[in-house]
Amino acid sequence: MTTAIFTQPFNTAAFLTGDSQDSVGALARALDENGVVGTFDQALKHLSRAGYKAVGGQIAGVAHGMLDLDLGDLVVGGWCKFADLVAAAKRTVAAADSKEIVEVSTHTITYAHHPHVDVFVNDARVATVQFDLAMKFVVKGLCGTVSNGHLVALHSGSCDVVGTLAAEGRQLAKREAHLELPLLVRLGDGVPLLRSRSEHPPTEAADQQAAPTDAVVTLKEEAAPNEGAPAEAEPRAAAPPPQSGG
Repeated sequence: MTTAIFTQPFNTAAFLTGDSQDSVGALARALDENGVVGTFDQALKHLSRAGYKAVGGQIAGVAHGMLDLDLGDLVVGGWCKFADLVAAAKRTVAAADSKEIVEVSTHTITYAHHPHVDVFVNDARVATVQFDLAMKFVVKGLCGTVSNGHLVALHSGSCDVVGTLAAEGRQLAKREAHLELPLLVRLGDGVPLLRSRSEHPPTEAADQQAAPTDAVVTLKEEAAPNEGAPAEAEPRAAAPPPQSGG
């Protein structure tokens, strides 16, 4: 397992593709190299050569918007369901200006996301590409300060991260790395640990499951006459970014 070094922000696309400068291009190449677009050759056979080539890039661009998630946000989403941190958050809300240093034992946070991209040609849907993203964080040595219901400081902690991305059942990327939590999680003025003041802490558990959120983005690709270039694809509808820990 390697120690990954990134510039901020830490996101799933750059993490999985290993390319922080052109993660869209890296995703497009992975789709092509693993034959994902080729699985619907018949549906695209009437497109021009340029149009066919553009489809993979357009799918990658739209999918990238749904899969480009902040790794720190996914970790914090799991902590919002962790009993020790939630209990400390409640106590510091009840006692104004109080602070608590919380040590959390080794625990696992998992996240799954299953968006899909519909490909339209001349207003007719010709294909659907199903993506499957899975992230696993094993958090160790976490020590943080909680104040007024917010996580305001991380004093130590690290996590081992394993991420996989597949499309149409074909693995596009897999990566493992070791990350330091104080560098991974951006606290700013503090991260809220309570969704509402009336929320009760969940049952304590070692594993925290971030709920998957499905997203749908429709991609429209106009067929070009003869060998002309296709019109630029546009998202017809876009779902909001998924929220972990829901």
